[in-house]
Amino acid sequence: MAEIYIGLMTGTSADSLDVAAVDFSNDQIKVVGQENFSIPHELKEEIKNNVRASILDKTSIGRLDLKLGEFFADRISEFLNLLSLTFDEIEAIGSHGQTIKHEPSSSKPFSLQLGDPQFISNKLGIKTIGKFRDDDIEAGGQGAPLSPLFHKEVFGKSGEKRVIINIGGITNITVLGESNLVGFDTGPGNCLMDSWIQEKKKRNYDESGDWAQSADCNADLLSIMLKDNYFSLENPKSTGPDYFNLRWVNRSIEDLEDEISAADVQATLAELTASSLLNSLKDLEVTDHHLYFCGGGVHNRYLMNRISQIVKTSCLTTEELGINPDYLEAICFAWLAFKRDKNVKFDMSEITGSSRDVYLGKIFYPIK
Repeated sequence: MAEIYIGLMTGTSADSLDVAAVDFSNDQIKVVGQENFSIPHELKEEIKNNVRASILDKTSIGRLDLKLGEFFADRISEFLNLLSLTFDEIEAIGSHGQTIKHEPSSSKPFSLQLGDPQFISNKLGIKTIGKFRDDDIEAGGQGAPLSPLFHKEVFGKSGEKRVIINIGGITNITVLGESNLVGFDTGPGNCLMDSWIQEKKKRNYDESGDWAQSADCNADLLSIMLKDNYFSLENPKSTGPDYFNLRWVNRSIEDLEDEISAADVQATLAELTASSLLNSLKDLEVTDHHLYFCGGGVHNRYLMNRISQIVKTSCLTTEELGINPDYLEAICFAWLAFKRDKNVKFDMSEITGSSRDVYLGKIFYPIK
């Protein structure tokens, strides 16, 4: 009998929702279906305004939480209809939620994801698992990244030394094949490039990295950016677009002595993503590992070429390992929902620094 779980992931870029249905019966991980849904412009702008806000407005957050919950629920319903699946055939939904603020190292640590899981559960009548980061943060951990657990489960049994690199809004890496599991956020992925081109060109993203490729990296600006304290922190560490954002870019530009074109800034931001990744790989001494990429960044041809040139190796995607790189994170949250539904605890100490084994996710049952 099938054990189908739904996984949802919007990512830090907030441009679309990835949904995956995964069957975990008979000790398998079988993808039943996967789909991408665009987030409406008005909703996307509301997300970005809240991410940019230095002080959160409770009313705005409350409304957005419900709006996203409704949007997620409606897209799940649409998705199940596409797959000819009924609500009763779904064991549970794993919804990561849209990250608005991530401050695990503050005096009062927290991580805020919106998309009310109780609303989703009530509307669909399906058990929903959300708030995946809370227990880990309460145990002194970073709350993220969580995907290294799944990377180890699906990619870590071959014996091959591998690094799984997810370039979403933020870049995170997982090192497999060593005695301990290493995973952390290396720094910005697409978030700064996306924000800059949205600001300057009114485009959602730099398609294939064409704008960056048309210009030149500014070495002085890159040097200023790489001096940010985040890059010298030891792992475990995590970050988000509430830290790496347009304010951060503009502060860096202000420290430049000379004028710089918008296009050269874009080229420099692409180089920042590549260089911060390379520096992390150097620090980990993983030169003999095979690199596999996933996330939206794999479609930025210029960025992937720069990474390949810098690390002096070919850049493969997780498609080579049997999982579509665009849906890996949605599949991951279906798996995390499955594990939480089975009351599995995880030792996150090596990845997030938590002090005890934790449940990843809180369960929300439908309220009739």
